[in-house]
Amino acid sequence: MDYALGHGINFVDTAYTYHEGDSERFLGESLKKHNRSSYYLSSKYYVSANPDIRALFEEQLRRLQTDYLDFYLLHGMDENSFDAFTDESRDYIGFLQEQKRLGRIRYLGFSSHAAPETLSRFLEWYDGFDMALLQLNYIDWKLLNAKRQYEIVTAHNIPIWVMEPMKGGILSSLNPKAAKILKDAAPNRSLASWGFRFLMGLPNVRTILSGMSSIAQIKDNLTIFDKPDPLSSQEIKILEKAADAFLEDRSVPCTGCRYCCSVCPAGLDIPLLIKGYNEHRVSGETWRIAGLSRIKHGPESCLQCGLCLKHCPQKIEIPHIMKQFAAVRK
Repeated sequence: MDYALGHGINFVDTAYTYHEGDSERFLGESLKKHNRSSYYLSSKYYVSANPDIRALFEEQLRRLQTDYLDFYLLHGMDENSFDAFTDESRDYIGFLQEQKRLGRIRYLGFSSHAAPETLSRFLEWYDGFDMALLQLNYIDWKLLNAKRQYEIVTAHNIPIWVMEPMKGGILSSLNPKAAKILKDAAPNRSLASWGFRFLMGLPNVRTILSGMSSIAQIKDNLTIFDKPDPLSSQEIKILEKAADAFLEDRSVPCTGCRYCCSVCPAGLDIPLLIKGYNEHRVSGETWRIAGLSRIKHGPESCLQCGLCLKHCPQKIEIPHIMKQFAAVRK
């Protein structure tokens, strides 16, 4: 932390639930020796941790040993938290606006893993945010429809901060085939630099968060961000080729046409389940997939009847995929 702040990094991001609360407590101790005006501090309100935002906010200030936050976000807006955040009886926005008036919050934002449709509804409900924190990287640009999320927030003239630019570190290593494509094109550049430079090319991206865990990673990021250096059109083509190589053995090429859904006797949302399967294959997790936790019928409900097969333009072995997905979800 001292090295990062001493070499030009000036944005520190945390949240109430990170490391079971130890993240805020650690930062409170770590940052108190630094001039408070030399860095921007951001934290978040996670409604599932405590529906009482007033009590939780005061606890966060005590943990962080500060009397104000530069950025304060509604944490993890998605299909599961939408109703709570928009509940007028809780008046979360009213409380946060009052804290802004008092100078205890300088900028108000939200983070989101929601589907584009939910994100649109949320910003139709309230679009007075100063910023939005989205999961953006060159894999999720298509895999999790991050491109559409970027477009929606940009249309509302809300600046974007980026989380998971390396998709939890996955894009810092890749698989051998994808890594070779990038290393052949630029032997002296790190694999991570390609992901960061992809984001530099998005005009509405203002800040990129990076989960650095070593001095070497900090130094690499400082070098990457020393000056603006977005990918050229030729480099974008190379990156797309590497992304395809990375995904070819990890994902199923479902286009979401939904021709299979109308004939499924189990009523499965097959494209959504395949999206969940793909994300599990890539990251080992599925919680980022909007709506997956709310579906009535999971992959284990597949009857293995095969009626979907002749309706799939991509010739995907859907029953086999459902069987595999059900096995890893147990």
